[in-house]
Amino acid sequence: MKKITIIFLAVVVCLATATGVMAAGPSGKVVTVTGEAELANLTPDEARILALKRARHNAIEAVCGIQVQAETLVQNFVLQGDFTHAVTYGKIVNEDILKWDAEVRQKSPTAMPVITFKVTMRAEVFQERGKPDPFFNVHLSLNKPAFENGDELIMKVKSSKDAYLNILNFAADGSVIILFPNAFRRDNKIEAGREYVIPAESDRNVIKFQVSTLPGHRKDTEYIKVICTREPIDLLQEIRPSGTFTVMENTTFALTEVARVLSSIPLKYRAEDTAIYQIINPAAR
Repeated sequence: MKKITIIFLAVVVCLATATGVMAAGPSGKVVTVTGEAELANLTPDEARILALKRARHNAIEAVCGIQVQAETLVQNFVLQGDFTHAVTYGKIVNEDILKWDAEVRQKSPTAMPVITFKVTMRAEVFQERGKPDPFFNVHLSLNKPAFENGDELIMKVKSSKDAYLNILNFAADGSVIILFPNAFRRDNKIEAGREYVIPAESDRNVIKFQVSTLPGHRKDTEYIKVICTREPIDLLQEIRPSGTFTVMENTTFALTEVARVLSSIPLKYRAEDTAIYQIINPAAR
């Protein structure tokens, strides 16, 4: 069988380059919100990402009425990731970016001026009902916290209950790849308490997840998300796989599709985990 090598293009996922697409989904409440981020210690792309995330937080808060708990990971002035958890488990199922603004602000005459990015968006928020099962969880770990160009990425996954496993890679070029299940391994049912290595040792002669930075980049970041459900689901119902893996080139559309599907699954029947990793190119200056 032909050997398959997946090269991950890694940098912080830039959601700001894609305009949200309104799509059909579960009935939710539509709100118009804003989000801001200062350019200080961040690149323009990172500031735009953070502004978008804060706008999404505000949309969930506006509908659910309870403060969103947000975790932003910043290391060496680089935005590593931003993940949102709402006490009432609100989820954005559709969004549409209305406009971007940039303002120059100065706190005092002697202070350095700071550029602030502001996004205005319209979002449809679905307020999820029920509570998650405290005994249903999934744990994801990687073979390394940081990789060099050409290193192989290996995942370990363990669920506390029998479940169906889905693994997504949010790549730096704005694409989203469904790593598992795939055309080579379609059966994604896993057993409770058993640790699964992906790709398995027996599969590495045909599938290899090899990481690499974008051309000219010294250090890039991306993340992997696992979703376990008690019943099988089709995460991207409107997208058919091409080749071994399903690849979505539009991150915003992929996030919308995933949110739509997950919003139809009761909280107690699903569990999620995320792992962030860096890729370093020693040869880059």
